[in-house]
Amino acid sequence: MVTKTIIDEYLLITKILFEKNFLNMGLGSISLKLKADKMFINKKNRHILEDDFFKSVHILKQDMSWQEITNDAKIHSKIYELISSTKAIANIFPINTITFAKGRHTILKPIDFLGKSILNKVPIIEITNEKNWMENKDLIIAKKLQDNDIVIIKGYGVFIKSRDIRKILQKAVILENSAKILINSN
Repeated sequence: MVTKTIIDEYLLITKILFEKNFLNMGLGSISLKLKADKMFINKKNRHILEDDFFKSVHILKQDMSWQEITNDAKIHSKIYELISSTKAIANIFPINTITFAKGRHTILKPIDFLGKSILNKVPIIEITNEKNWMENKDLIIAKKLQDNDIVIIKGYGVFIKSRDIRKILQKAVILENSAKILINSN
């Protein structure tokens, strides 16, 4: 049985990401690994304030319950499969980070103290072959996250993984602030 504390923490972090406009109805995803084979993940086109915002599903077994959850579920599943230490994943859309990535950058290297100390360098990957991307994005993202806690995909979003769902929020906020500082420093 999942404790109310775990559910409350998942919903709190999700609500804050929503308030920062990093997640929205039908845009982005957030999951929390419960056991080796289960995760909470948001449903398709659900608002954080709806009672049935998330669902508990098997990570590796795509059954009927997968029809209700976000289309990012396969990506989350692959990350959990390849990186067993991961306990939480978010796909977010912070506007300054996405804007910065649209330039000719291959990494986001913060110039602010927190960004440098917490994030170091964040890889930016570009979708060069759309067909290959659509067929393999779960594996491409999971492999990139094996060596990084964050990966920015040009024109697609940001994936963050962590052992602690609160660290997802911390890294998301620091990443967005670092991107804003970089944009404004040019």
